[in-house]
Amino acid sequence: MSSPGTTIAGEDQLAQGQLVRRPQRWDDNFGRARIHDDWVDLIVSSEVFSDVDPSGFPDDLSFADIIANDCSVKWYSRGEVVYEEGSHQTSLFIVLNGSVRLADAAGPERRSWPQLTSHLDTWLRGKDKNSVSNVTRFPTVRVGRYEMFGELEAMTRAPRGNTAFAEVDRTALLEITWPGAREMLHWSDAFRLRVENLYRARSIEAALKESGLLAETDAATFAAIVRVCSFERHGGYDWSYLYQREKASEQRPGKVLEREPLIVEQGNYLEDGFLVRSGFARVTQNNHDNEFTAGFLEKGGVFGFAEIEESSQAGGHPHAGYGLRAVGYTELIRIPEHIVVRYMLSGTREDRMGTTYSRSRRPDADLALLDFVVDNRFINATNAMVIDTTRCVGCDDCVRACAAAHDGVPRFVRTGKAHANLMVANACMHCTDPVCLIDCPTGAIRRDATSGSVVIDDETCIGCSTCSSACPYNNIRMLEMRNPQGAVLMDEDGAALLKASKCDLCAGHSSGPACQRACPHDALTRIDIREINPSSCRQPYV
Repeated sequence: MSSPGTTIAGEDQLAQGQLVRRPQRWDDNFGRARIHDDWVDLIVSSEVFSDVDPSGFPDDLSFADIIANDCSVKWYSRGEVVYEEGSHQTSLFIVLNGSVRLADAAGPERRSWPQLTSHLDTWLRGKDKNSVSNVTRFPTVRVGRYEMFGELEAMTRAPRGNTAFAEVDRTALLEITWPGAREMLHWSDAFRLRVENLYRARSIEAALKESGLLAETDAATFAAIVRVCSFERHGGYDWSYLYQREKASEQRPGKVLEREPLIVEQGNYLEDGFLVRSGFARVTQNNHDNEFTAGFLEKGGVFGFAEIEESSQAGGHPHAGYGLRAVGYTELIRIPEHIVVRYMLSGTREDRMGTTYSRSRRPDADLALLDFVVDNRFINATNAMVIDTTRCVGCDDCVRACAAAHDGVPRFVRTGKAHANLMVANACMHCTDPVCLIDCPTGAIRRDATSGSVVIDDETCIGCSTCSSACPYNNIRMLEMRNPQGAVLMDEDGAALLKASKCDLCAGHSSGPACQRACPHDALTRIDIREINPSSCRQPYV
């Protein structure tokens, strides 16, 4: 890797390394183009941030500097796309001028972007005001001047749930990148409250739309149902730090679930059903005073529906047949029992209820494997490196292939936690919830907008190690930077400059991950780890 700063010439060329200036968060070659000071003054003093007190920010991280360096002003023509549904970005937006439409194409009638855009011109010309609504299951949502959007995906690091496009010419948007948004949320109580209230209100509507549970309801009924549902969060948003501390102090293996926040206790009266908005939840069952894992739920999963259905048929009151605990953090939509009975139990259950379960245990459930996957938070993985230890002979062909594809430095370690013959190697798992993204000050570690893979931009990584510290799986390593001659790059204090390094799934190589291709015994595979044994892990009940 090349030097990120200005080389200190002459006597600073030492035998053990080369002294350079340590890169900073807002260095010109490490950040985005700075907003002009005149624009910064207008934005800071505008109605957009009238509730933000600049004096609440530290001197070395002023509100004006955050706007100038971590935000950008973008202009759009009528019909121009801001972002597409399913893409991966973590920015949130505020409308400075004009307006934006959010078009939702989720659910059974999901349409491709080309299908959707074929209707936009007609709609925008005013010839058919319902054309966009006709290709989506729900009406488009208008976002006007000084209103915010995109906060749902920014807060959960999830793919975009809708497509946003400019409604009129000269629509101006303030894009707040995640590093900037994180600082505003931390230093301004007013901004945090504004985003949190908006997030909670929109989460209910978004979760119900995406679930497909209300696909047959009309707009008025859907809106009425949204009003009686509620949002709740269990566990910590940046759960990885607590999880790492708990792992380090673990005295009783197998008791991880006892420290997870209890959401529903088995046997309690169920006033409501639950829909998982984001995160994961552990389904538990008690047996002779011992609580064990019976399954898990992810986004779109429901809890309590089977009990509510049984009680409605029998004329009794529903009681929880299982317990529910938050894994890391869990966001839920609480749905009143009468709404579940009237609107959500008809039709084909498999198509309408996502990941669910009932009271009959599967005889083939591998409970030890289930505990292994949930206790170690591997349910978070979308692309884990799993090695069959009965096939692996330790030849290290996979390691050498990885090194050959990455300038001689492998991006993973061929060790890891194991269950029976399955070992999960220490390689980036490209998580559903990549908590490594939360505290990166430059946004250098991010999701690829198209594939969703977690990648690191060497040009904007300043070697602060926050992503490495946050990864709950120890899959990000900090490597010394060297110049073309192999000398270690050091700062003015003599400390080596570092860069974050991890598996990137051989991005840019059309043939895919080199490690998997190189294994001579088919011992290594890259998979969504939740699919290792779908019948026993992801959906352990019928």
